[in-house]
Amino acid sequence: MGELERVMREASLSCHPDSGGDEVEFQKVRQAGALLKEPSARLKTALKIGGVSYGERGGVPGEVMDYFSPVAGILKKVDDFTNERRRALSGLGKAVLDIRIPGLKTELEGLIQKLGTLEATMIARFPEFDARGWEQSGEEMAEVFRGLIFVSKWLGQLREANGKIFEALLGG
Repeated sequence: MGELERVMREASLSCHPDSGGDEVEFQKVRQAGALLKEPSARLKTALKIGGVSYGERGGVPGEVMDYFSPVAGILKKVDDFTNERRRALSGLGKAVLDIRIPGLKTELEGLIQKLGTLEATMIARFPEFDARGWEQSGEEMAEVFRGLIFVSKWLGQLREANGKIFEALLGG
């Protein structure tokens, strides 16, 4: 368990209503914990506190832009596969389609890993922003914030696509 998780757990336990704590304070601790766990929300809050205009629209880091096409491509492949499998009438037809599963899974997992690494790289810049100051780092912070929004969204979509493959297999 990391330091953040330990501190949040201790704070939650100390103000939990079942332990004699206050419900309002408990909810505040839970909200703070959720905020701290989500990198884009954490950065958005820092931008607001720093009075930096971050705009939902604007520049996105180039390394994020490089993933638009690969993410869209694999999501389309998964949708095509699941739709074709749903329409297949025979076990043989489904088995022929299922040959594509290892390739789809490998491609999905590879993109998930690469996007996870990209997300970690962007999060690793947070201490740099703190050290330099939010006012001086505002534009870069806003760009990273917008990039994190895309990366988080894509990671969710790719994980969901992985589940769709499994559901297609269970659906017969």
